[in-house]
Amino acid sequence: MTRHHKGCPLCGSPQIKKKYSDDRFPIWQCSCGAVFLCPFPSQDELDVIYGKTYYENGGAEEGKEDQWRQMKHLTFKARMKEIHPFVRKGKVLDVGCATGSFLEVADAEGWEVYGLERSPYASRVARRKFGDRIYEGILEDAHYADETFDFITLSDLLEHIRDLQSFMREVFRILKSSGFLMIETPNVASLSCRLMGGRWVHYKAEHLYYFSPDTLRELLVRHDFTPLRIGVSSKYVNPAYIIDRFRRYHHPVFSPLMTGISRYLPQGIKQITFPMLCGKMTALAKKNS
Repeated sequence: MTRHHKGCPLCGSPQIKKKYSDDRFPIWQCSCGAVFLCPFPSQDELDVIYGKTYYENGGAEEGKEDQWRQMKHLTFKARMKEIHPFVRKGKVLDVGCATGSFLEVADAEGWEVYGLERSPYASRVARRKFGDRIYEGILEDAHYADETFDFITLSDLLEHIRDLQSFMREVFRILKSSGFLMIETPNVASLSCRLMGGRWVHYKAEHLYYFSPDTLRELLVRHDFTPLRIGVSSKYVNPAYIIDRFRRYHHPVFSPLMTGISRYLPQGIKQITFPMLCGKMTALAKKNS
């Protein structure tokens, strides 16, 4: 682990206190409402986490790729439908593009797609589809030109960023004047978080920050974005995926419950895909001219 923060990494206030005493993940909260790990894992620890196993645990496991891709595509098609009233097609960058599922959807809809991914395994998979339009590394090292992109997406990414302020400044720099930014991230104000407490499924060693709609709005405004909408978001899942999540990420109540349900659920039912609220939110914001 790296050293403890001297104050809140979002607002700088020294008024931070431990939110949960569970030592699995040292979760703290600031008086401004920001929730974060303290201390952060070291970069070496994070590099170990983001290997091939990380994406297999996410659902992209050998033999299950088609089911995983179908759920991802349905989810991202729904996201694109939400932004159609605001955003015209152009050049889009998906930061943290993983294996490229969002880019596949955007490409099919006529966008000029680019991706950035720090995981060598995931970036190699994405590069098989999109070639040198995929950059392997972090955003600050990509050195995109000023005002390159019409639209930037951060799906399940912002909670992983170590230096939020530097990252957001770079997003602002490479986004065109009046361009759009879409963020999807876990929501600490969600019902699932309130019900599960310190055992919330989104509390993980690699998730450094946990936003509420208020703290996410504050971050956007501070970096000269106008939030257009921030609301709960669903993603497409099937029962097999839900059961697998609770098998890989143990919860003292829901994991045994899902194991019991799995024994009696017909295989055909396990593969039915449907949208489900998963404790996340989506924000759409516009760069101020």
